[in-house]
Amino acid sequence: MTDIKTSIDDFLTSFDDSRYPADFLSNFDMMECLANHNGTETFIVQEKGTDKKYIAKCFDKRSYKLSMAESKILHGIKHKAIPAFIREYENDELLCVIREYIEGLPLSRYQEERQPDYQTVIQIGIQLCDILAYLHNQSPPIIHRDIKPQNVIIADNGRVWLIDFDIARVYDTEANTDTQYFGTKEYAPPEQYGFTQTDCRTDIYSFGVLLRFLVTGSAKENPNIRYYRPLEKIIRKCTAFSPKERYASAEFVKNALRRANPKVQRCKHILIGACGVAIVALCIFGGVKWWQYETREVFTADHTPVFVLTEEQMTDAVNYLNEKYNTDYFKASDDIANMGYMRQMLVDIYGYSSEYAFAMPPEEQQWPEENDNNFYPWGLPETEYVAQDIVVYTIVKILWPDVITDYSSLKDDNGEFPGIRVAVAFAEENGILDGAKRPDDLTYGDVAFIIANAEKYYDKTRQISLKYFRRWAASPPFCFLLC
Repeated sequence: MTDIKTSIDDFLTSFDDSRYPADFLSNFDMMECLANHNGTETFIVQEKGTDKKYIAKCFDKRSYKLSMAESKILHGIKHKAIPAFIREYENDELLCVIREYIEGLPLSRYQEERQPDYQTVIQIGIQLCDILAYLHNQSPPIIHRDIKPQNVIIADNGRVWLIDFDIARVYDTEANTDTQYFGTKEYAPPEQYGFTQTDCRTDIYSFGVLLRFLVTGSAKENPNIRYYRPLEKIIRKCTAFSPKERYASAEFVKNALRRANPKVQRCKHILIGACGVAIVALCIFGGVKWWQYETREVFTADHTPVFVLTEEQMTDAVNYLNEKYNTDYFKASDDIANMGYMRQMLVDIYGYSSEYAFAMPPEEQQWPEENDNNFYPWGLPETEYVAQDIVVYTIVKILWPDVITDYSSLKDDNGEFPGIRVAVAFAEENGILDGAKRPDDLTYGDVAFIIANAEKYYDKTRQISLKYFRRWAASPPFCFLLC
């Protein structure tokens, strides 16, 4: 290291100041020479009067030619991961370009010191793809042509920077080949040797070699080295000999890298496994259901499905109601009841007017809500089959009207069909639905069973209340008050 520093110091004290633009030397102090080859010299410079450091690239005009149009485009690059162009100075012999100085490790040292895992390699690759996509999507596209570990910097915060645009060029749609070859041999694609003109797939080739270097530590392909297969496929496609066989753009490479992410692959395998388990479980469930269907018992005199009332339950409920109201309206029948039956019951049994029982909600009413003009808050037609919730709502509203309008037990202010919700909760809490198993398409017998349960509970609570009232009324304090 001491020998290298001595060599640099010797170079800085021996170079000819007269070759450099005067205004460049008047604004910056040479701090360190980083490279001197191919007609270019690279320095770390410090702005006079400040501690700001920059990178200065000085090009010998005799060996490096760049048109004014290309220079303007390259200097106009503005990306958060590309060192910003500051200014340039020139004379007859040299062109000096000043760019932002980036602190960090070159990818060559980063790979050697950190030995990044596949996850980190993919994260670095994705950031590089974003930079390349920005360059390639310029109009016209900008081709870097020297993607290699030495030109990629990893900052302390993990951000990836792409530097050194010495040989970058603007893509010419009318050119067949590049007029001059530049680049680093191990990372340059075949077309960069003059077979065809370089385009964005040139950078993709070099990017693939760089990925191989990050994974294996070598830019050269070695069939004896095996590594993470998803990354191996991406590298192979990036470095295909023919540009037509490579990824068409950096965006496609980025998407492939995202899919290759070990976390994504693990999730993919877990999902595939879960789907396989679900399919097996579904097949088993379907097989069990098929077996149950094939071996099911048909309805017989000694077999009653769980949702069907026994004849004894149905008869007991119907007799109780018909005797209580001195009617034959209620039926011990398995025929399906409808809303017309329920509305007529309001009139014939409970004394409501036909207008009130059969009235529909007003058309402008958007949501079901209690209304003094109609018993049911929704416009169900008379032919609509009856569900369990409808019967519960009907009888609770008849016997306990205050329950229907008290929504205090609900978690929300009203929600969907609040009247039904509080009615069903009340019925379940007080045993009115005990034994009622059928949820929809209730028969006449099911309707009678639920209403009979409610009537019995109502009569029982009234008798208890009356009993306590009579006992309190017969007590000495109450008699004294009457006197």
